[in-house]
Amino acid sequence: MRYRSMASAGGRLHACTLALFSGLLLAVPGGVGSLLAQDFIIHANGDSINGDVKGFQRGKLEFEIPGGSATFIEFDDIATIGSSDYWDIEFDDQTRIFGRLAPGSEPGMVRIVTAEGAWEVPLRRIVTLTNLKTSFWSKWDGFLEFGFSFAKANNVTNYTLGARADYRGEHWAGALSLDSRLNSQDDVETTSRNQLALSAFRLFPHTWYAGLFGQAEQNQELDLDLRLLIGVGGGRDIIQSNRVEWRWLAGLLLNRERYTGLDTSSSAEGLLGTYFNFFTFGDWENDIASSLLVYPSLTESGRVRIDFDISYRQDLFSDFYFRLSFYDQYDSRPPEGASKNDFGTTIAVGWDW
Repeated sequence: MRYRSMASAGGRLHACTLALFSGLLLAVPGGVGSLLAQDFIIHANGDSINGDVKGFQRGKLEFEIPGGSATFIEFDDIATIGSSDYWDIEFDDQTRIFGRLAPGSEPGMVRIVTAEGAWEVPLRRIVTLTNLKTSFWSKWDGFLEFGFSFAKANNVTNYTLGARADYRGEHWAGALSLDSRLNSQDDVETTSRNQLALSAFRLFPHTWYAGLFGQAEQNQELDLDLRLLIGVGGGRDIIQSNRVEWRWLAGLLLNRERYTGLDTSSSAEGLLGTYFNFFTFGDWENDIASSLLVYPSLTESGRVRIDFDISYRQDLFSDFYFRLSFYDQYDSRPPEGASKNDFGTTIAVGWDW
């Protein structure tokens, strides 16, 4: 970490600052709640900055200085944190605890105060900090992105619209997502693909989760007028660090679908899936995310559906970013005359909120 390269005089001053905060924590009646009336961080260079800690994920702490806008500080640039708010804290070994934050006794450490006691942990072991004392709406985050292209020759037009909202509380997590794509061209039939998904999961120790999810889907390339999925399932994070997220899930679904010119049919399906995300932070942030979902039919012998997505995201400026993505949908036994496979790429500019 960068603070280890400081000059010895700065290092001694830094250590004294941390020792002072730690001593006050023990001496002041009421403990951390009385001392930390305002959140603060101590920078790797020894500066103490007062403000409001918003949260931490993907190697960066979100911090807001009074009268200013929110900013992000890399964990490598932080010596310790103090906050009297109540936090959901996840570690790189898939453990999860709830508590408040107080300065550690040396650079790179933070003291976690819970009802059962207090102990120090290295900052580098923390993967996420989620504030549990904020309002309902502040527990949501998400993104909105849009892509569009037009070519005069044959009037080729393509558009994509994507949006996602994620909720994270102490015991529950949920997500709502939309993915819409349209392709049109002179003398060629216009095709569209739309997906709307909703999920709600109960959170358990060691990053296990279980809950309900549903999805509505339409795809003209596959002659699919409407598919409704509803089911139960669960999974767990395999790896959770400040560079990589990898999880798996499994479940059981009811599939009700209608293809062009055919009656509505119902079937039961299993679900096996995995999500992988690799990301960097710094002056030029980017990430690669992929998902693979396999739906083996439990009532139609030999039928398997597969959804695969992969995307590359490059942060641009402020909360805007650029994304390049590829998707592939496969059905081993579609209705007669319908295509087995649909795939495509998109380029979009998005905004995080």
